Amino acid sequence: MSTATGSTGHLDIGGVFEATTDLWKKTFGTVWIVALILMIPAEILISLLGDKGILGVVAYLVHTFAALWLAGTVVRIVQDAEADGRVDASIGELFGSVAPKLISLFLLSIVLSILIGIGFILIVIPGVILTLMWMVSVPAMVVEDRGVFESMTRSADLTKDNRMRILGVGILLFAAVLVVALVAVLLAAITPILGIIAGIALAVIVYPWLSIVVAVLYF
Repeated sequence: MSTATGSTGHLDIGGVFEATTDLWKKTFGTVWIVALILMIPAEILISLLGDKGILGVVAYLVHTFAALWLAGTVVRIVQDAEADGRVDASIGELFGSVAPKLISLFLLSIVLSILIGIGFILIVIPGVILTLMWMVSVPAMVVEDRGVFESMTRSADLTKDNRMRILGVGILLFAAVLVVALVAVLLAAITPILGIIAGIALAVIVYPWLSIVVAVLYF
C-alpha cells in the first residue's frame, strides 16, 4: 500500500486517496456487508418514521448509532487490512470489537457536534479549525481505547502539523459528497421510493468510503 505521508512526515493528499482506493478494493466485500447490515434498516426507519414525533426521534437515534457503529467497524477493518493486506476478522468479531464503545462514540459525537457547531457560529473559521483538529477522534477512540476527551486530545496531537493538508482533503470530500447528496435530494423529490434508494446508496457506499478516508488519515 502506498503511504499517505511524504518523506518529511507531511501528509500527501494524493497518497491519502491512493491508499483509500487501495483499501477500498481490498476490503470492499467486508465493508459492503457491514454497511448493508447496519444501514439499510436505519435508512428505512428514517424514511418511514422520520417525521412521526417520538417514533421519529427513535428512528434518528437508531440511525445515529448505526452510523457510529459503521464508522467504528470500518476503522477496525482498515486496522486489520493494514497488517497483511486482507481482512482476517469475521463480521461478528468486527461488530463485537466496536459494540462496547458505542456509548462512548455517541458521547464523542455529541461533544464534537456542540463544540464544532459553536465554532461555526463564531464566524465559521473556528469551526473549521476544530473540525481539522478533531478529524481522527473516532479512530483514536476505537484503536487506542481512549475516552471522549482523550480521543479529542490525541486527534489534536496527531493532526497538529498537517491541518492545512487535511483541509485540502476535506474540501475535495465535501465537493464530492455535496454532488452525491444533491442527486439524492433530486431523486427524493421525484418519488419517496427513489429517495429511500438514494439514501441506502449513500449509506452503503459513500459513508463507508468517508470512514476509510478518516481511518487512512489516522494511520
